[in-house]
Amino acid sequence: MKQKSVLFILLILSSAIMCVNLTGFASEPDELIIAKPFGPSVEVPDPAKGYNGWYMNEAGVTETLFALDFDMNLQPWLAESFKNISPLIWEIKLKQGVRFHDNTLMDASAVKWSVNRIIDEKSKVFNKRIQGSLNIKTITVNDDYTLTFKTHEPNAAFLYNLTSPGTGIISPMSNERKIYGTGPFILEKVVPKVKMIVRRFDNYWPGKPKLARVYLNIARNPTTRMLAFEGGQVDVAVNFPENDAKRINLRKGARIVHKPTNRLCFFFVRIADGPLADIRVRMAVNYAIDRKQIVDAVLAGIGGEIGASVFPKILPWNNRNLQPYLYNPDKASGLLTEAGAKDNNGDGILEINGRPLLLNIWTYEERASLKPVLELVQMQLQKIGIATKLKVTRKGSPINYAMKKGEVHLNLQMWNVALQGDPDYFISNIFTSNAVSNFMGYRNQELDALAKKGKITFDQKKRKEIYDRIQEIIFNELPVIVLFHKSMVSAVYNHVENYEIHPAEKYLLTSRLCRK
Repeated sequence: MKQKSVLFILLILSSAIMCVNLTGFASEPDELIIAKPFGPSVEVPDPAKGYNGWYMNEAGVTETLFALDFDMNLQPWLAESFKNISPLIWEIKLKQGVRFHDNTLMDASAVKWSVNRIIDEKSKVFNKRIQGSLNIKTITVNDDYTLTFKTHEPNAAFLYNLTSPGTGIISPMSNERKIYGTGPFILEKVVPKVKMIVRRFDNYWPGKPKLARVYLNIARNPTTRMLAFEGGQVDVAVNFPENDAKRINLRKGARIVHKPTNRLCFFFVRIADGPLADIRVRMAVNYAIDRKQIVDAVLAGIGGEIGASVFPKILPWNNRNLQPYLYNPDKASGLLTEAGAKDNNGDGILEINGRPLLLNIWTYEERASLKPVLELVQMQLQKIGIATKLKVTRKGSPINYAMKKGEVHLNLQMWNVALQGDPDYFISNIFTSNAVSNFMGYRNQELDALAKKGKITFDQKKRKEIYDRIQEIIFNELPVIVLFHKSMVSAVYNHVENYEIHPAEKYLLTSRLCRK
């Protein structure tokens, strides 16, 4: 019976590898095969639609006017320089000599066409989310390499929002069959949800890329990526399972690369009603959570860093005065006693106002680490007498809806808190009183006023002070509970050189990436 079980498991694992449709290391010395979890669902992924911009940016096909460097600092990319003429007007000068993949030159007219199609409500690829962040009123071509952007309202995050992969600049010769970007690689082929193939663009403006071709194979299951890597099927496995990483580090000819990202693992906390409306109970939950145990057990000590602020240390906006809540179950119990919690019937579960202290805690399936984090938190809360009822759904939206109705007390999520490197996105979309993702029922007039001020404050030092204060308010009032900032973990064979993880998870293939 045991032999049959082992055989069955081996067949399953073999099938997992075959499903990736991989054929071993790239046969040519200047090619790579990379396994990653996500990819396009269409053959011609227009960057303006859905998540296509991310996939095209990662693959080195498209580039944006501005970029975030690997330390999350804003810098010109296809732009040469900029001037903030007034709170509403930005003058942007373009780099000269940049060619699209159809070998036409990028100029101001081409850039205007590329951006206009995203912000024009009549366009087939109008992107409401991007125009909402840019809020462009007009684009004027001043000369061949200079444009003026005018916004409807002052927008201090304007240049940051131009780093959005959805704003990737493409040639006016692009169509429904072909996308011409400016990046180091030309899109050669897409098999939807299976793979992307890109080839070198010899006329790339900073210089010829080192790789001739890259195969980006899509495998959503982390175990599948792990097996493909260990079986020598791929050169790099992105988002490698953390608990398998130690074994890879002992493997000859391979290494683990990991780096903190902007992705935050946290609980939305329902504070408008229910047991967590009492700040003392929220604080008790915070002290009862052993974050180090979570990072060590679930993430093998390398997949995350314990957090205090909603923004990670790698982000320039992080408030470095905030320190993580230390694991202190005695202090947690004391706070619960202050809140009137008692175990009246001796069953090990506290009661408040005659009702058991029971928290409904939900999460979703998509990210492998969320469920084990939830189970660890359940055990940790049980130690101080808090009962929990766990639920894992297929997607996050049912949890959010249930939380708004007061049916969920803690909602475990993992979000990129600074998609474009700017703090406004996360703050305005979650913590302001009328925010679309304010599932907590949270209200704070000072925070609302600061968030409005932050959007129109152009002095970066003053803006930093505003968002430092916002982070302090969140830390003290606990509308969310910060657990850790996620690191990206990749398995890389030693013949791969210049592989680097970007904190915003935007850029994967660069012109420097190569193999020995």
